[in-house]
Amino acid sequence: MLVGRDTQQRLLSELLNCRSGLTIDELAARLSVSRSAVKQHLVGLESSGQVASHAARKTGGRPGNLYVLTDAGIDLFPKNYSWFSRVLFETLRARIGAEGLGDYMHELGVDMSADAIPRLVGKTRIERIVEIVQIMNETGFVARVVEPEQPGGLPRVECKNCVYHDLSKDYEEVCRFDIGFLTGLSGTQVEHQECMQRGGTACRFKFLPLA
Repeated sequence: MLVGRDTQQRLLSELLNCRSGLTIDELAARLSVSRSAVKQHLVGLESSGQVASHAARKTGGRPGNLYVLTDAGIDLFPKNYSWFSRVLFETLRARIGAEGLGDYMHELGVDMSADAIPRLVGKTRIERIVEIVQIMNETGFVARVVEPEQPGGLPRVECKNCVYHDLSKDYEEVCRFDIGFLTGLSGTQVEHQECMQRGGTACRFKFLPLA
C-alpha cells in the first residue's frame, strides 16, 4: 500500500513537472513501472477529478491520451497561503495602521456581500438571517441560528468554526470582515458579541434594530 501511494505521488509529480501532459507509456517509462500500474492509478485520479485526459496526439509510437493535472490535482501539492496572508496583513497594518486595516476589512466584507444579495430579495428579516446562515455554511463557518437575546428581538448567528483561525489570532482586524459581510447582507449594524479567538466558546453575532 505504501509503495502504491509512493508511485501515485511520483506520478503526480511527473505531471506537475510536465504541464503539457504525458501519455501512459511516458509515465510508465519515467516511473519504471508497468503500463497497467500507471493506468490503475490514473483511473482513480481521474475519478477523483485530480487528473484529466485529452485527445490522443500523433507520435511515432503507441497512440495514447495525454494526462494532465487539474486544478484539484495541483491543490494536492503544498501551498503556503498562511505565510502569504501574514505578509500581506503585516504590510497593510504597517502602511495604514490597525484602525485603517480594520476599516478596510469591514468595507471589503460589505463589498463581498453584494454577490449574495439576490438570494435575500423578498425575504423577511428573519428569513434573511436563516439564509445568511446557509451562505456562511457554504463557506465553512459551521453556523446556526440561535435565539434572540431578548424576546421579540432578531435571531442571532453563532459560528463554531473560524475560517481565518490562524490569521485572526494575531490580526483582530480580520474579524471586521465578518461584521462587514453580515452588515451588507442584513442591511443593519452587527454586534460581535463573542469571539472564539478572544476566549469565547463560539463567534456570535447580533443584528441591531433598524434606526
